[in-house]
Amino acid sequence: MIVNPKHLLATSLPTAFSLFFASPQLYAAQDEAMNLCLQEQVLIPENDTQTVGQLRAHCVAILSPSEPGDERIAESVAQTNIMRPYSFADDMRSGFVQAYKNNYISLGKMRNENGQAPFSGKTLDIKFELGMKFGLFPDVDGLEPLSPLKFGYSQRSWWDISEDSAPFKEHNYNPEIFWDFTEALARPSSKPRLHIFDLVGIEHQSNGLDGVNSRSWDRVYASRNLRISEAWSWTFKYWQAMNLGDYNEDIEDYLGSAEVTTHFDINNWARLNLKTLLGRKSDKLSYQLDLIVPMSRWINSRFFLSYYNGYGEALISYNKKTSSIRAGFYFPLGF
Repeated sequence: MIVNPKHLLATSLPTAFSLFFASPQLYAAQDEAMNLCLQEQVLIPENDTQTVGQLRAHCVAILSPSEPGDERIAESVAQTNIMRPYSFADDMRSGFVQAYKNNYISLGKMRNENGQAPFSGKTLDIKFELGMKFGLFPDVDGLEPLSPLKFGYSQRSWWDISEDSAPFKEHNYNPEIFWDFTEALARPSSKPRLHIFDLVGIEHQSNGLDGVNSRSWDRVYASRNLRISEAWSWTFKYWQAMNLGDYNEDIEDYLGSAEVTTHFDINNWARLNLKTLLGRKSDKLSYQLDLIVPMSRWINSRFFLSYYNGYGEALISYNKKTSSIRAGFYFPLGF
């Protein structure tokens, strides 16, 4: 079939201009319709040999029907993504960069059980945590088997605002590479699938210092989340230490080799998280209790209340028992 260039311009340009000035809600609706169409198409046995690009072009033809025989126009539009303007929100929806672990900022105070001054905030300090993850390989034809491989980075910091110069006293850096087994489970399939772990990876954690204040270790880990109801779920994480820093060779005596986090959702409204760790020495128990509560819909965060008791809240004081209570803001929205 020969495609008339004038017909191509006449059909594609109005669509392009209308989409350029369309609202983000329209983009979201189109994405949802496209996802539903793709899910239906991959379940059809006759489409087993089709590529993602071909299925997408077929869905474009279904969702935006043109004149009979104009499949090439639909495929061209699908390949150019209908000339949509770039939007950072598109990257967030595509999962290129996603929130990871915990993201919050909190105000509070830490104290040592032995009565000594804590490393940060004799009267008050700020603790915050940031985390993100992204896929190392794009989800495109030919690279689908590698799309579950991801890089994650999180950081925990203590800002001592009680001193005149308000110095940052400690940073705990935590880069990691992991395989996300839930990636494949999220894709439509007509066959039941089982998995043992959610994540399997290797991570490094250190405070970036040298000399006697240096703290670091490398771990190979596996984690799994188990949900038994809408309200209750548990996350289990087990690790095997590989390299221990010269000044924290006994860190496993205090932080052990596993942690269990209990999640309790209160009527799908607020959440309680209780994380527990048990060191190799039976008396080295540590736990953190977090309460996350929604605020006004006009504020893009949630109220965050946290209590920590035990070892390892910060790497610099992993072998000192501390307790702290903090309140602040948790983001982004949703769990």
